[in-house]
Amino acid sequence: MQILTLDPVGYVVMAEVLCGPPAEPILGDGPFCSIECATQEVRDLAVDLGIREQGVSFLAHHAGRPVGIVVGRYGRMWAVQILSSHELASSN
Repeated sequence: MQILTLDPVGYVVMAEVLCGPPAEPILGDGPFCSIECATQEVRDLAVDLGIREQGVSFLAHHAGRPVGIVVGRYGRMWAVQILSSHELASSN
């Protein structure tokens, strides 16, 4: 039996609320061809969200990928991360 695995077609950057008042997810620019290409969008979206939420933002790494963390002035915390096309399909 042969098992086929597909390589990701592309990557997108998405910001989602981790805790605090709910908000719709925000899709960044893209798609991107690699994690390396999407890294700058993680930074940009995290900085923009930090300004919009009147809070702070910083960049961390998890499982080999950059993750933007935003903590807003009024208690909302966001994660800005890179997702492959396969991860998007499986999150439904």
